[in-house]
Amino acid sequence: MNPSRPFELPAFLRALFLILSAAVYTAILGPPALASCFLDRSRRWPSFFQGLWVDWLLRTNGIHIRLEGMENLKQDQSYILVSNHASILDIPALISAAPFPVRFLAKKSLLWFPIFGWVLYFSGHILIDRQSAQSTLRSLKKAPSLLKKGISIIVFPEGTRSPDGEVQEFKRGAFLLARHSKVPVVPISIIGTYEMLPRQGWCFWRGTMHIRMGEPIPTRDLSHQESRDLMRRVRETIIENLEKGRAEQELKGEERGERPDDGIEDAGEEGTGAPVLNH
Repeated sequence: MNPSRPFELPAFLRALFLILSAAVYTAILGPPALASCFLDRSRRWPSFFQGLWVDWLLRTNGIHIRLEGMENLKQDQSYILVSNHASILDIPALISAAPFPVRFLAKKSLLWFPIFGWVLYFSGHILIDRQSAQSTLRSLKKAPSLLKKGISIIVFPEGTRSPDGEVQEFKRGAFLLARHSKVPVVPISIIGTYEMLPRQGWCFWRGTMHIRMGEPIPTRDLSHQESRDLMRRVRETIIENLEKGRAEQELKGEERGERPDDGIEDAGEEGTGAPVLNH
């Protein structure tokens, strides 16, 4: 893990531009996205606007994504995508990377953000009240209907962003959901977002986010012991792939603020089979 950089004025200005661009794109795309939530019961149009918002945000802020392991996922299958969480950038990163519609398990306080929070709620994102177990259970009951419609659910089982970029202890909610819905769990490791925009501080450094998709873990026929071990198994896989990704990143010299070549790079020549999406 690279030590946090000190305050830099250019990085601070980039962070302000990131916030401003997110607000502008929300104002532009939010109203039609909100309307589509009521007019399109298939949820396809809300997913379209969600993806467009992310695409604009990443492109205008010089954020790039390297993907690995996409061959493990089927577009016609629903999953519970379980990821580490080190930066607010993890959210657009996963939306951009997913080859199918996705919704998040997120905190209910996001409803207080005008337009943005309303779109989250009406488009089917699962907003939970962390202070109320009963409210959380009621919210989780929405998940099976989303999964049946082919919409995968993204969960950050740490509950909040890591303060130091390391994987924190997991909460069991995502794994109870997987056990009851009987859909595969996909461990996801995101590398680089902590270095670009950590939880602490107000600076943003451009760079490349690496996303490593692990192999889906079936949950349909798990024994009682296997169900209990599922959380440990997923966490260990995420940590293992996180460490591998960091080692590869250091070997390639991809540090924060360095801009990769334009276009789409096929990393398959290096044995990873990971395309790079330049936004």
